[in-house]
Amino acid sequence: MKLKLKDKELPPAQLRLTLPGNLKASLDEYLLFLRDSSHREAELKEVALEMLRQFVETDRDFRTWRKGRAEAEVCGVRSGVVAERQNGAVGAKIS
Repeated sequence: MKLKLKDKELPPAQLRLTLPGNLKASLDEYLLFLRDSSHREAELKEVALEMLRQFVETDRDFRTWRKGRAEAEVCGVRSGVVAERQNGAVGAKIS
C-alpha cells in the first residue's frame, strides 16, 4: 500500500497589489454578481484569493512544468546519492 502523505502547509504570506482601476471596478462588479446570483455577501479579498488559487490550480502548462521540475529534482537527488556512495567508496581500503 502506498501512503499519501499530506503536503506540509506553508505559513501565510502577505502580498500587496496595486490594481488598475478598470480591474478593481470589474472585481467590485463581480462581487455584485455573486450577491445577486448566489445571495451571498463576499469580501473582495476572499474572492481574489479564490480566483488566484483556481487560476494556479487549473493552468495546464504550469502543472506540466511543475511536475517535470519535481521529477527532475527527485532524479537529481537519486543520482546525487548514487554519486556520493561511489565517491565514498573510491580509495577505500578493505581489511
